[in-house]
Amino acid sequence: MTSLHVQTEQYRGEILLKPGETIAEALERIGIRVPTPCGGNGTCGKCRVCSDGEWVKACRTVPVKDTHITELGWEPGGAQDMTILTAERVETGHSGKGILAVDIGTTTLAAALVDADTGAVLDTAGAVNHQNRYGADVLSRIRAANADEADRKAMQQAVRTDVRRLWEELAAKHPECVPEEIYLAGNTTMEHLFMGDSCESLGKAPFLPVSLAERHTQLEGIPVTLLPGISAFVGADIAAGMLACELDQRKKPALLLDIGTNGEMALATEDGFYVTSAPAGPAFEGGNISCGMPGMPGAICKVRIAGTRSICRVIGGTEAVGICGTGVLELVAELLDHRLVDSRGCMAETYAVEGYPLVSTKGGRILFTQEDLRQVQMAKAAICSGVRILLKKAGISETELTGVFLAGGFGYYMDVQKAVRVGILPKGLEKKTKATGNTSLQGCIRYATDRNAPLRMRRMIEASREINLANEPDFEVEYIANMDF
Repeated sequence: MTSLHVQTEQYRGEILLKPGETIAEALERIGIRVPTPCGGNGTCGKCRVCSDGEWVKACRTVPVKDTHITELGWEPGGAQDMTILTAERVETGHSGKGILAVDIGTTTLAAALVDADTGAVLDTAGAVNHQNRYGADVLSRIRAANADEADRKAMQQAVRTDVRRLWEELAAKHPECVPEEIYLAGNTTMEHLFMGDSCESLGKAPFLPVSLAERHTQLEGIPVTLLPGISAFVGADIAAGMLACELDQRKKPALLLDIGTNGEMALATEDGFYVTSAPAGPAFEGGNISCGMPGMPGAICKVRIAGTRSICRVIGGTEAVGICGTGVLELVAELLDHRLVDSRGCMAETYAVEGYPLVSTKGGRILFTQEDLRQVQMAKAAICSGVRILLKKAGISETELTGVFLAGGFGYYMDVQKAVRVGILPKGLEKKTKATGNTSLQGCIRYATDRNAPLRMRRMIEASREINLANEPDFEVEYIANMDF
């Protein structure tokens, strides 16, 4: 039989390969988790290993002879050290009864241990969403769930295990306030997968969820409440964000914007709420970028161009492995300012073929390519167009908008000026925009601890009008116009 000889810092030994087995599948069998945010399609390059002196993609490489692995192109376990936005910790006393509030994000999970009586946050924790091996975005996971029942069950088990581990981590640290209940907020697909629901109707028009109501289940005997959502693509995470930002209490128009795989947004007006989801793709979360990765140690998070070289800040101060969303944003803004990219998104001739070099590492050069730039153009065009269409449908101008709440990790850490420079946000909103952190988790905490919160949230959901961008004739016009820088 063909053997895989692994000689790395994490593992030393021999693996007998099964017929047709990839390197990634073999490594997974011995407990080495391989990052495959592209779902194993071979497009992201996050699973690189040094095989017989050559860097290859583990997810696509099937050894035909005895092979030696000497190095991994990622940091095993590093995902646990990701920059995960949780909730602000409040130092206070507690009653002894705890609640675990969890934001189930497509990329990461964030949890807060909360005092049930006071709503005070006693501690927080975060983790990677281990469904990522089935794809970096919602649509990839819907396709995986619909293609194979075993994969759907595996995704359900993965996210439930992630939540359970967060519960165990916080319960161990606070034996005086062990959480007795769990409240979860996530997008509609994440909540479906947690419940084990079929995703068949989420993957095709008219996109009908199994349920959008508040639901109840158990996780190994612990009562679990899933918060209600608005539609197939505007879920409980946005509804919770609307609660956290108190959009129902505002007298003048305001916008909640969560820039992730989908640019989900909610516009508060005197006549109710307009909501939509712009298909941005995972570019601003490091997905679909050749050198992209989540915000974890080894990720380039800030970039400045000085002359012919780039100056990069790396999370954790380690050697660079790739670039995360904020780094992508800053790099593109810098390339524009230094005229290395034109208004149409074409790289200067020097970099058009191979890409713009960021740094050289033991795994080779980290390059930002012309195709990477196209991914950014598509993402920013979708988000900006979604904002403009939402304002247009509500009959509100940019000047009438009194505030923009940026939710989520990318929004929290991004430079608003550079976001405007790249074209994620209309220029007129620059001075009205502020980062608000993880509003999904904040809203989940409020829902669990404020007796009036569930009713307020239901009323906002009932007063929400979803705008399907695919059915808006102006969206294509806006999208094409917003592709340019």
